Amino acid sequence: MSLKHAYRADIDGLRTLAVFLVILFHANVEALQGGYIGVDVFFVISGFLITKSINSEMLDNRFSFKSFYLKRIRRIIPVLAFVVFIIAIPGYLYLFANHYEAYARAALNTILSTNNFYLWSNSANYFSESSEFQPLLHTWSLSVEEQFYIIWPPILLLLHRKIKLKARLKTIILITILGLILSIYLTKTNLNMAYFLLPARIFELLIGACLALYWSKLPKLNTIQNHILSLLGALLIFIPAFLLDKQSFFPGYQALWPCLGAAFIIYAGKTDTKAIFNHILQLKPVAFIGKISYSMYLWHWPIFVFIIYLGYDLKGLNRVLAILFTCVLSYLSWRFIEQPFRYRFKFNFKKTLIYVILPTLAFIGILYGVIDAKNGFPSRYPNLSEFNKKTNFPSKVRKACFNKRVVGNCERCFLGVKKDTLDGVLIGDSFANHTASFLDVLAKDANLYIHDSAASGYPIMNDIDENSKPIYPEAYAIKRMEYAKQFKTIYIAANWNKFLDTSTKKYQQAIRNIEALVKLNKNIVLFDCLRETTTINLHKMKLLKTGRKTSFTENDLLIPKYNRPEGYLVNVLKKRFPSIKIIDLNDAICKNNSCKLMINNTIVYRNTDHLNTSGARLIGENYLKLKGNPLKAINN
Repeated sequence: MSLKHAYRADIDGLRTLAVFLVILFHANVEALQGGYIGVDVFFVISGFLITKSINSEMLDNRFSFKSFYLKRIRRIIPVLAFVVFIIAIPGYLYLFANHYEAYARAALNTILSTNNFYLWSNSANYFSESSEFQPLLHTWSLSVEEQFYIIWPPILLLLHRKIKLKARLKTIILITILGLILSIYLTKTNLNMAYFLLPARIFELLIGACLALYWSKLPKLNTIQNHILSLLGALLIFIPAFLLDKQSFFPGYQALWPCLGAAFIIYAGKTDTKAIFNHILQLKPVAFIGKISYSMYLWHWPIFVFIIYLGYDLKGLNRVLAILFTCVLSYLSWRFIEQPFRYRFKFNFKKTLIYVILPTLAFIGILYGVIDAKNGFPSRYPNLSEFNKKTNFPSKVRKACFNKRVVGNCERCFLGVKKDTLDGVLIGDSFANHTASFLDVLAKDANLYIHDSAASGYPIMNDIDENSKPIYPEAYAIKRMEYAKQFKTIYIAANWNKFLDTSTKKYQQAIRNIEALVKLNKNIVLFDCLRETTTINLHKMKLLKTGRKTSFTENDLLIPKYNRPEGYLVNVLKKRFPSIKIIDLNDAICKNNSCKLMINNTIVYRNTDHLNTSGARLIGENYLKLKGNPLKAINN
C-alpha cells in the first residue's frame, strides 16, 4: 500500500469493535467492565489516519491547513451540533433544573472542544454516579481529538521542514515514549487530569502516528506472521476489556496494551492478503457499522442517560431496545447529516464559517445563555421548589455571608434574635453555611443572637496539606478564630467526614484547635454531619415527588444510619473533652437505624451531603419537637 490514502475496510471494522466495546460498557454489561478502552482504540485509529493523510500531502508539498481543517469540520461539526440540539428537547422535558444547566454548560464546551477541560476543572469523575446524569459526558474524547488536530499538523510541518526523515522518525518515537511516561505519572498523581486531558492521552494518538510515519519502512509480513500479529492485536484489546474495571488506574501503562493491539491489527492489514482477524473486521456488515460508528458514539450515551434518568434499569430488554434505537438513529444521522456535509455541501472555508461554524456557535451560545440565565428553568417542576438554587440553596441565600472571608459583619450575618449583645458565633466550612438555618431555628427559640462566618476550606481554622501548609489564605482563619475567642459559646459545623484518617496532620490540627478552646473554658457546640445519601437515591426521590411512574417507593430510598468509623473526629473529641456539646442533626430525621430524605413532603438534601435551606429549617423544627432545645441549657 502506498503512503497515499486507500480505503481500509478492516479499519472500519476496527472502529466497529471500538464503538461496541464502549457501548456495551456504558450499557453495564458486567463482562466488559473495561470496555472503555474502545476510546483508546479510536485514538490510535485517528492518529494513524490523520498522520498518514497529512504526511502524504506534506511529502507531495500539497498540504493545506485550510483543507485539513475543512475536512475535520465537515466530519465532526454538523452531526455533533445536531445531536446537541436534539438532546435539548428531551432535556427540557425531563432533566431537572441543575442537570439541564449542566447540559447547557457541557453543550457550549463540547462545541468549543473544551469539554474535557470543563469536566476536569469541575472535579468530575468519569465513573462516578453523577456521570449517569450528563448526556454529553462522552464528548470529552472528541475534545481530546480536536485538540490533537489543532497542535499536531503544525508540529508535523515543523519537523518536516527542519529535521531529516530519520531524525524526524526518532523524534516522534521519543515524544511518544515521553507521553507514555507522563501518562503513567499523572495516573498516579492526578487521575482525573490523566483521564480527561490530552497530555496523558497524546501517546495513544502518537502510536497511530508513528505507525503512519513508518508505514513505508515497515516490512510486509508473511501469512503466518500476519495471522499471529492480528490475533495478538485482538488479544491485547479483548483482555483489558474483560479484566479492567472502573477502579483500575487508567490510562497510564494499562492503556498501552489496547493501543498496541489496535496498532498491530492496522499493521497486519498492510498486505493484500488480510490476516485472520482483519478478515473478520473487513466483512461488509462489520465494516459498515464502522462507517456509522461516529454517530453511534454520539447517540448511545444520551439514550442511555435518559433511560436511567427516568428511573428505568438499563438491563435485559431495555438494554437491547436502547442499542437498537442507537443503531437506527445513527444510520439516519449518518445518511442524512454526516454524508451530505462530507460529500455534497463542500463549501469553501469562508462559506463553511458563515453557514456552519458561526450558526452553530450562535445557536449553542444562545441555548447556553438562556438555560443558564433561567437556572435550568426550575419553574417546570413547581413541586421541587426546594431545588431552586436562588431561593433555597444556602450558598445563594446566604451569599452575603458565605465565602466572603469576613467576620464581624453581624448586621447582615446573624442568626436568632437580634439584640444589643451577641451570644456566640458559628464558624466552619460549607457545612456551617447549611447548618446556619438549622441553628437559626434553635437560636430564635432560645432568644439568642449569633453571628456566623463560614467559608469553604475553613473547617475550624484553615485546611492544611500533609506538609502542614495552609491550602487557603491564613489571614481569614486567624482573624475568625481570634474573633470567636471573644465569646463564651462557639458553634462549629464542618464536614467531619474529611477527617477520617487519624494519621493525617489536619486531623491532629483539628484536635489541637478544639483543645485550645476548651482550655480557654469556652462552651463548644459541635454539629454532627448528616449521613450521606447517594446521587442515584436523591434523584429517585425527585422522581417520586414529581409523580413519575417508578418501580420504587420512598422506603426504598431511606439512608441506613451506618456506624461512624473508628476514630471519627466528633466521637473522639467528645470522649477526650466531655464538656463539648454535640448536636446531631441525624436525630431529627433518623429512626430505627434509617434516615429520611424528606420531611413534610420536602426533600431536605441539596446534594448527597449538604442540606438545602428549607431542609435545614425543617430539621431544626423537628429537632425541637423530638429533642428540645439544648441551647437553653448551654447559655444559662
